[in-house]
Amino acid sequence: MKDVVIIGAGPAGLAAGERLCSRKVNTLILEKDPQVGGLSRTVIYKGNYFDIGGHRFFTKNKDVFSWWQGLLREDFLKVRRISRIYYKGRYFDYPIALSNVVLNLGLQDSLLILGSYLKGKFFPSRNENNLKEWITNRFGKRLFETFFKGYSEKVLGLSCDCISADWVAERIRGVSFFAAIGNALSRKRNNKIASLIKDFYFPGKGSGVMYEAAAAKIIEQGGRIRLQSEVVAIKHNQGRITGLVCKDTRAASQFEVEGSNFCSSMPITSLISRMTPSVDRELLEKCASLRYRGLVVVYLIIGKAELFPDNWIYVHSPEVRLARIQNFKNWSPDMLSDLQTTTLGMEYFCDEEDTLWSMSNADLIDLATRELEKIGLSKAEDVIDGYVLRVPNAYPVYDKDYRRNLVPLKDFISGFSNLQCIGRYGMFHYGLMDHAVLTGLLAAENILGSRNDLWNLGT
Repeated sequence: MKDVVIIGAGPAGLAAGERLCSRKVNTLILEKDPQVGGLSRTVIYKGNYFDIGGHRFFTKNKDVFSWWQGLLREDFLKVRRISRIYYKGRYFDYPIALSNVVLNLGLQDSLLILGSYLKGKFFPSRNENNLKEWITNRFGKRLFETFFKGYSEKVLGLSCDCISADWVAERIRGVSFFAAIGNALSRKRNNKIASLIKDFYFPGKGSGVMYEAAAAKIIEQGGRIRLQSEVVAIKHNQGRITGLVCKDTRAASQFEVEGSNFCSSMPITSLISRMTPSVDRELLEKCASLRYRGLVVVYLIIGKAELFPDNWIYVHSPEVRLARIQNFKNWSPDMLSDLQTTTLGMEYFCDEEDTLWSMSNADLIDLATRELEKIGLSKAEDVIDGYVLRVPNAYPVYDKDYRRNLVPLKDFISGFSNLQCIGRYGMFHYGLMDHAVLTGLLAAENILGSRNDLWNLGT
C-alpha cells in the first residue's frame, strides 16, 4: 500500500492530497503554517476577510476547473473584472481601452506610442535576453515604459534589463500589440488570454474558502493534515527519499515521518539545502543564487462605502512604493463585515533584508495611508483601522541567471524515484493558481501510475 507524504498545504499540495484521498491512498499533508491555503489563504480581521493579493479562478484546463467546481458549487461566483493602471497621476483601463489611452496621453503621445511600436517591430533588438528587450520588440519602448517597467521593477526589485524575459513571457503569452488593440476595440472585450480575461470566478468569502473546502474533503476521505509542522530535514538514500524530520512549531519538538512517495511544494532551494546527507557544495551554491521576493500586505479599513470601482489597481508610478491595491468589496461584498466601509489590500514587494520588511506595523499602516492619499484614492482621515501581514518567498525572482541555477536543481530532483516538486514554490515557477493546482493533480496521477512531466507543463 502506498503511503504518500505531501509537504505544503497550498493549492498544489491540497490538490494532490484530495486526488489521492479520493483514490483511497493513505495521505499525510504537512504544513508549517497554522492555516491551509498557502498564498491563497484568507485571513480574517475583525470580521473582514482578506486575501493575500488577488486570486482569480480562471483556467483553460477542464480538470482544474472541474476540481474547483466540485469543492464549491454554490459559493463559486462569477465576477466581472475591472482593473486599471495608475501612472503619472492618471488611471488607465487594463485591459486597455483605446479611447481611454488617447484621452489620458493625448493624440500626440498616442501617435508616438504607435511610432515606437513600429520602430521596435521593424528594427528589433537582436537579443531578447531580458524583459526590457522582449517587451520593446513586441510593444515598443514607450509602451514598455508606461505599462510594464514600473510594476515589474517593484515586484522583483531589479532593473528590467536584469529580469529574464521569461517572467513576462509566461504571463502574457499570446498577447501582441495588435491583439491588445483588438481587445481594446472589441465590444465583448473578453479573451482567453489570462492577462486580458474580463470575467472570472471567485468564492464569496475569499480564495481561502476553496482550499479550506479541499482540506475538509481530504479529512472526510480519511487523509490527514498536520498544521504547524515544518520540515527541517529530508532523509535520502540511493535515489529515494526515506523520511522527513519535522518540527512542531507549537511545542518546539521534533518528530519523523516515513512514506513510499513524497510531493514537495516547499521552496526547492529549502528542499535541497535541507537534504541529509547533505548535497555537494555546487548545488548549495545554486540554491543560494536563486531567491524569492517577499510581500508585505497592509490591509486598510476605510470609513467610506464606495471608493473606486476596480477589483484591483496596478501602481506603476515610482513616486510611491506601493505596487498594487486590492478592493475586496469589488471581489465580493461578503468579504466585509460592514458594507458602509471599504477594505483594501495595499501590496508592497521587498526582500526580507529591506527596511520596509522590518518596519513596525504602525509605520507600515501610516505609509500605506499616506500613499493612498498621495495617489488620490482616499483621504488619510478616512482610514479607521489597519492590519499588516508579511509573506516570505511570495514570488520566485527570474533574474538573468535563474535558468542556469535552476536546471541543475531540477536534474538533481529528477534523480529521486519517489519525489516530485509541485506548485509555485516547489518548482520555482511564476505561474497562475491553475498551474499550481494542475501540478498537484498530475503529481497524484503519477503516483497512481501515470507519467506526466510536471516541469514542462504548458501555462
